[in-house]
Amino acid sequence: MTNAASSSRPPRRENALQALVHIQVVRRMWAAITFSSFGDWLGLLATTALAQHLTHQQSVSTQGAAISGVILVRLAPDLFFGPIAAALADKLDRRKTVIVGDVAAGVLYASIAVGYNLVWLYVAQFVIEAVGLFTQPAKQVIQVTIVPKQLLSTANQVSLFSVYGTVPIAAGVFALLSAANRLIDTSASGGAADQVDVAVIIALLLNMVSFFVSAGTVFLSRHDIAALPAEREREQGVLSLLREGVAFIRTQPLIRGLYVGIIGAFAAGGLTVGVAQLWVATLSAGTAGYSIMFGTVFSGLAVGMLVGPRVLPGYPRSRVFGLAIGSVGVVLLVMSFVRDLILAVGLAALVGLFAGMAWIIGYTLIGHEVEERLRGRIFSFVLSSVRIMLLLTIAVGPVLAGALGSHRIKINDDDSLTLTGPGLTLLLGGVLALLVSYYAGSRATRTSTRMRDLLRRRVIRSGIGRSRHGGLFVTVEGVEPLTIARYAELLAAAVRERGLIATVTGEPTDSPVGRRVAELLAAGPSSDVEPETAALLSAADRAEHVATTIRPALDRGEVVICAGYVLTSLALHGGAHGADIHRIRGINSWSTGDLLPDLSVVAVRTDGDAAADSVRAALFDAADEDLDHCLVCPETTPDALPAEVRGRLERLIDAHSSTLTRADASEAVER
Repeated sequence: MTNAASSSRPPRRENALQALVHIQVVRRMWAAITFSSFGDWLGLLATTALAQHLTHQQSVSTQGAAISGVILVRLAPDLFFGPIAAALADKLDRRKTVIVGDVAAGVLYASIAVGYNLVWLYVAQFVIEAVGLFTQPAKQVIQVTIVPKQLLSTANQVSLFSVYGTVPIAAGVFALLSAANRLIDTSASGGAADQVDVAVIIALLLNMVSFFVSAGTVFLSRHDIAALPAEREREQGVLSLLREGVAFIRTQPLIRGLYVGIIGAFAAGGLTVGVAQLWVATLSAGTAGYSIMFGTVFSGLAVGMLVGPRVLPGYPRSRVFGLAIGSVGVVLLVMSFVRDLILAVGLAALVGLFAGMAWIIGYTLIGHEVEERLRGRIFSFVLSSVRIMLLLTIAVGPVLAGALGSHRIKINDDDSLTLTGPGLTLLLGGVLALLVSYYAGSRATRTSTRMRDLLRRRVIRSGIGRSRHGGLFVTVEGVEPLTIARYAELLAAAVRERGLIATVTGEPTDSPVGRRVAELLAAGPSSDVEPETAALLSAADRAEHVATTIRPALDRGEVVICAGYVLTSLALHGGAHGADIHRIRGINSWSTGDLLPDLSVVAVRTDGDAAADSVRAALFDAADEDLDHCLVCPETTPDALPAEVRGRLERLIDAHSSTLTRADASEAVER
């Protein structure tokens, strides 16, 4: 029994990375993404430096306009072609899209190095960014399709860390190239101002090589990558696909909240980077200070992506997402008043850290919530919006800082408070982040976040039990046995309509421990057994149930529907008997190997009478803490499955379709 139970447990989180590395196509794509990202950041530094070099004999304002022109040119394709590219992303062969697009981008970067002309720089950069609108979502969808569903969260962390973690490396390499170029200039005869910037040329050629490597990697791995989405998407028109993608974001509150939160976090980060040079100048730190600030923000961003899912692991991801964005706002508010470089650099790192946490959590949640046929469109919308917001705020930040100007507020005869233009811009960015945090949080939960819940919640591994199996785990929670049994029947019927195997089970189980738990629940608070004892017995019953029934069915790719699970225990043992709810949650997390349902249908009254009922109030609160995966339904015996429940179930089935086992209705299992 012990061996069987342990073999059905999910892989340990620390082994997830090792499992991914063993997949050859994933290993190849990671290497390509890392090198390509390094080249892309190097290319950004090179093109802005080239624009400045080509206008170095003109006024400072002209040089600034030339550099801003590069950023605006990179932004323009998203504004003009982003929606169309989003729709086409789900119609084209993903492999050919990446190969052709990366080769074209590499050739164009080489042409910039050869042409060494400002006009051609703008033209080529515009075309490169337009091509990227097709290749980037294709790469993201490839990432989702080649990685096992249960390892997607870890894969996203590593992939995004590879993208943004290469910023400091690219900045360091470009700095070394620039230093070497200055040595060549000072040793050469004649005017150095008229010479070609060798550092820029080398950086552009390295970027070209990175695109060729990316294209070659996809070509070599083409047999391991799915070429096209479903036939239905290939048959639909571009406008039809576009409308469907937009409608999905508009009609899904969680996705809409994640979308707004992600672009809001990057807007705050963009303002920080955009005004960093002017802000650092007010601290008398010079160009070196700006370089440190630039690298610090993006280094923090990379670290945030790496550690984001491990922060407050016992807390719902959507709430951590909102808290991370709010933390960005708080840090920016503090930064706006800081006058010390060292402290400013530390705060800039925190801005990047919290923005990175929000990005990886939001990105992963979108990947789990969106079915495969829509992923290309949704990812493209998100990526285009992030690029637009990031580049736009970087470009607008300096202009806004100049327009706001400096202001001195007199405190008394001897003291005054000076607010600079860059500081006021950071202040506005902080307010924006707080507003976005509130909006994103309101889409994820009906109640406010309570600090005491954060302080009391145990730091346990979370999320590794969801989707770390081939099946789909759905629970029905409540205190009325007939009601939850009816919901379970309707859910099973809906699953079988899709030709899938539905395993229906329930708790307490029909085992000696389960029967004892049922007796204690029937006795209620009048039982002579301590509430902690009843909670531990329930956890023991659940541990055996998970090991012998639920996990084996999930590993077979079945849809498991369980009448009664952890939330019911929280309500009955905590709300009714008075046991510590947080301790009950922790012991169940350990006893089930962190197995969490993909969807929980919670049958509970939400009227005034429910508030007076400690059991139902506890159940409602438990559901409200994880609205990412809980749906609250009326506590009445239903004649049909509510539309909201059916819709969520359908989306989950579509998202897990590649791992679910299909069968005829006669093969459905009922326990």
